[in-house]
Amino acid sequence: MRVCVLMPFLDVYKGGNHLPLFRALPDVQFTVLTSRVLPNGAPLPANVRVIELHEQLGSYYYGFADWRFARAVLRTYPVGHPFWKGFDVLHLNQVLGPQFAVLPETGVPVLYTIHHPVTADREVAIAETSSCERMLWRIKYFFPVRWQRHLCRLLPAVMTVSRTVQERLIRDYDIPPTKISIVPNGVDGERFQSAGDRTSDFDVIAVGSFLHPRKGFPHLLTVYEALAAQGIRIADAGKRSPAQRSRLEKLTGVTLFGTVSDKQIASLIQRSAVLLSTSLYEGFGLSLIEALACGRPAFAFDAGAVKEVLSPIDPSLVVSLRDSDELVRCVREFLALSSEERRLRGERYREEVLKRYPLAASAAALRAVYTRLCRNA
Repeated sequence: MRVCVLMPFLDVYKGGNHLPLFRALPDVQFTVLTSRVLPNGAPLPANVRVIELHEQLGSYYYGFADWRFARAVLRTYPVGHPFWKGFDVLHLNQVLGPQFAVLPETGVPVLYTIHHPVTADREVAIAETSSCERMLWRIKYFFPVRWQRHLCRLLPAVMTVSRTVQERLIRDYDIPPTKISIVPNGVDGERFQSAGDRTSDFDVIAVGSFLHPRKGFPHLLTVYEALAAQGIRIADAGKRSPAQRSRLEKLTGVTLFGTVSDKQIASLIQRSAVLLSTSLYEGFGLSLIEALACGRPAFAFDAGAVKEVLSPIDPSLVVSLRDSDELVRCVREFLALSSEERRLRGERYREEVLKRYPLAASAAALRAVYTRLCRNA
């Protein structure tokens, strides 16, 4: 099977790009059509090739890069171009460019993936900012919301990662549930190995990009300040703005790693005792199950699909939304356990997460979606 994946930017170390999932389907040949690969020269799975358009798209956020990307793709490969006939499925991965609504005219089945609706991003951004900034956020999301709704309604098949997101797409965009397939994120238990009872270099780790209000940086900072004041060692990994980095550098006991590779992030989680998340909306929460696969608890705000993902494994991992004090308490209580109790819990977390969210099951679910699209076409 040959699949063309379209996305404005391919960030090799970003979980939402599906590269581990593509690697788990070695008999499927993926061609990623993108503007550029980040970082340049980063390793790709053997079954993934990349075509770079080298277009200057501008900012990733707020849809304009997506609009320019869609224009560049269709200018290079118009609907009637033989390029499209070289594929069995066209897979739009979290793209907002409204021009892509014409892709079904190629005669090739089209799948549209959404990890989290931009309506959720807008909602959190408005809730987390002052009254003066709220109008600006409404303006920034004016086109992205309309474009995502447009594509959801016009493209024949939509895929997402959780029942929570499926329900939101139905509610916000008024599309039938039968149109939406769910392919949950999966974790690679070989790459995210159990850390066992090894001595932790850090007590706490938080990972991911915190540039958008959706990730709850002010809440993260509050939690860090409370933990650091108690001598707890913190590892911080992922993109931070200069202002955020400046705030974090003032905290004693916080080690900043910035953007790290897949291999490094697995090692950092294994070297830490607890992962925490202050995200205010998650379509799934890939880092949560990665930590559990390493035998580390993942405490997270009850945002989006977090309860759906974590509660079947351990309801105590789910913390009330925006309750930084409760999050601090959960971390401290776990760190106060004996090393044997922490080890036993870690073994149970790994066993449960690999049973519920194995990468092989996600790959099989994605293959089933591709197969169904081809058969229906």
